[in-house]
Order: sequence, then structure tokens, then C-alpha cells
Amino acid sequence: MNAPNCSWKFPKILTSVGTSLQPGRLVIALLTVTLLMLGGGIWDGLVPATVSPQGLEAGTWSGEHELEDAGLLRRSLRRWTDVDLSNEQDTPTASEVLEALRNSRATAISDGESDERVRAITRTINQVEAIRPRGAFEATVETLGGNLNQFIDGMVQLAPSRVIDAVVGTVYHLPASLWHAGQCWFLVFYGLFFCFVVGIGGGALSRMEACQHAANERLTMRDAMNHSIEYWPRFLVALAMPMLLAVVMYGILLLIGFAGMNIPGLNILTGLLYGLALLVGFLLVLLLLGYSACSTLLIPAVAVENCEGADSMQRAWAYVLNRPLHMLVYLVTALVGLALGFLVVNVFATMTINLTSSSIGAATFNDAIIEAGRMTSVFAPIEGRASGESSMWTTTWTAGLISTWMMLVQYMVAGWIFSYVMAASTRVYLLMRQACDGQDERLIWWPGMVEGTLSDGPGRDA
Repeated sequence: MNAPNCSWKFPKILTSVGTSLQPGRLVIALLTVTLLMLGGGIWDGLVPATVSPQGLEAGTWSGEHELEDAGLLRRSLRRWTDVDLSNEQDTPTASEVLEALRNSRATAISDGESDERVRAITRTINQVEAIRPRGAFEATVETLGGNLNQFIDGMVQLAPSRVIDAVVGTVYHLPASLWHAGQCWFLVFYGLFFCFVVGIGGGALSRMEACQHAANERLTMRDAMNHSIEYWPRFLVALAMPMLLAVVMYGILLLIGFAGMNIPGLNILTGLLYGLALLVGFLLVLLLLGYSACSTLLIPAVAVENCEGADSMQRAWAYVLNRPLHMLVYLVTALVGLALGFLVVNVFATMTINLTSSSIGAATFNDAIIEAGRMTSVFAPIEGRASGESSMWTTTWTAGLISTWMMLVQYMVAGWIFSYVMAASTRVYLLMRQACDGQDERLIWWPGMVEGTLSDGPGRDA
């Protein structure tokens, strides 16, 4: 088929909504999301929280609470704990106060005190929680959740500006805010961990989509994961190399500023050669913009072609530069599919949660089932959640278990989003390759072919 007509194949991308719901893919996606959340939780548990309670956009936390917040912390300790805090003593941190309040609540529950007292302590805990500084990963998840809700609202209300703001907020403002909030090491270390986990999980999902599209062959979870694990360095390099190059270029600019501008005499030479610094800055911007535009094609390039990570970068950037309008049409179609698919998945998830909670809660006479609550959206706060905990420890444990299952539902929906993104990205890559190279979209690499090519290897049957 002629390349100019390839853009009319964009509706094929929407079939990714259905294929991404296959059980095997959802399991792989769920495991991927769980590992990412676990890794982020470990980071926040080991590294002190330094992000402002108002979120990433507010920047770094000053390290000291406002006068009003300090008053809340001191009153909370005096009212609900045995801590004798004098006026001369420094105000404890929000984390220290939260720990003391939770201990007081646990004591009230074990001593069988009234539910009203337990609920009052919990309300105070929620107030203190609102002024607690956030960890880097926690703030990142909050920002992503807000961007997702803004994206869905923009698609439903046909508001392109909100959609664009959500996409730009995720692709550009999120990493920029992390950088300006002083979370540089988080960007480096968790970024590498993210690339490793997403490379393996995303590689398996992309390979499953490619095989089903090319030969209507459904790979098993084991075959897909074996393929992804075998070639994991290629997936990792494809995702991480552009960012590592960006870090190197940024380091060069920092070095120029530190050494070239601060040493007398050398700063004059730096001024004369400042054009070279501008060139490095231009290359850095070009690299970041290219990565933003091509990042969704990197994993599919490796999964489809079985090429090296560096080769996947070259292919993805070449396709986008050669057919930018094709890429725009395909990207918009993929975003429409994401919005429509999320609406369907969200309706099923929230109806399942609300119906189950209402049915079981009708015959339950304690607060345990209230942990399930009611939801307007999977990632929205639970409306019916109790403001406190029951004085019976069995009810408290039951509520905790129910809360865990609720979190699993959220992880499953997040897993579907990841599964869809990989499926749609694979379809986009195949269509872009056909538009640019004229290769049939059903032609992919199979074992026995030369790696990185679609040519038969020695001894492969025709």
C-alpha cells in the first residue's frame, strides 16, 4: 500500500482497547505496576521527605512548619497524647506527631474506648497528614493522578486545552518539577529502575501485541516474559540512553558555568566560545523534545525488530521526522482510545466496588465495610470511608484487608492503562514503519531471522 494512504489505517489503533484487556496481559501489567509502586515506596521509606505538602509545583519544603501548622502540631500532641510539650521545646515534625497520634489511636482501640474518641483522633491525623511533607515518589504519583483526571475530563468535555495541559504536565512539567524540587537523585536512580521494570514488562506486552497483529498468535505469559527477559538490555538501553545523554549534556553546561565562568581570565575565553555552549544547549533541547515525541516507539521498535537499543532510537526518530503528521494522527487516535477505554474500565470498576459495598454493607453493623466506601472514579477519594476506626481490633483488621483489596483494584486499572499504552504504541510503530519504509505492518522479527533485521538467518525454513 502506498505510504500516503497509510494514515487512513489509524482506526486500527483503537482495537488495542480490546487486546489490552486480555487476562495474560493484565497480569503482566499488574506485576509491573506493583513493582514500580514497591520500588517507589522503598525510596520514600529510605529517603527523608522534602517535597512541599502542597505538591511538586510548590517546590522543596522549607524544613520548618508555618506558625499555624506548628500550632496544630502542638495542640494535637497535648490533646491526644501523653507528651508534655512545654512552650520552650521545639515543635516536632509532622511525621513525629503522626507516629504519636497513631500510637494513641491504637491504644484507644485496644483499651476499648469509645468510637467517638477514635474518630476524633483520626480526624486530627488527617489534618496533620495534610501538612506533612511528601516523598518524591508520593508527590509524583499524586501529580500523575491529577494529570490523568484532567486528561479524561478534557476528553469527555471536548476541551483540547485541558488535554494538552495534562499531556505536557506529564511529559515536561513533572520531571522539571522534580528537578527544581531538588529530587535529582530520585530522577536518576528511580528513573533507571523505572526503565528496567517498564522495559521488561512493556517489552513482553509489546511483543504479545506484535505477534497477535502479525500472525494472530497469542503468546503465553511465559513466552512473552522469556523473550523480554532474554533481551532486557536492549529495552533498557532504548529507554535510558536518551536520558543519560541528556544528563551528560547538562553536566557539560554545569561544568562550563562552574569552571569557565568563575575563573578570572578563563571566563573571557568562555564568553568568546559561548556559541559552543549554545550548541550544546540546542542539542539538549533537541534530544529532550525528540525523546518526548518518540518515547512511545522505543520499546515497540525492539519488540518488533529485535534491534539494539541505539538502533531503536534511530528508527523511532527517523519515522517521526519523516512523517510528523502521520505521527500526530496516530497519537491523537491513541489518546482517544485511552480515554474511551478508561471510561469503560472505570465504569465497570466503580460499579463493581459500589455494588459490592452496598450489598454487603446493608447487612453489616460495623465500620469495616465502610473502608470499601463508594467511588465516583477509581483514582478518586473514597466518599463513604469512615472518619475513624472501630474500637474492636477484629473490625480494624477487616477494614485493613478490605482497603488492600481496594488498592488492588486501583493497581489493576493502572495496569490496564499500561497494557493499553504498550499495545497502542506497538500499533503506532507498525503503521509509522509502513508509512516511512513501505514495509507490511504484519511483517515482524521471528526466531531464526537475523537480529535487528527481517532477513532469514542461516538454516531457517522458508
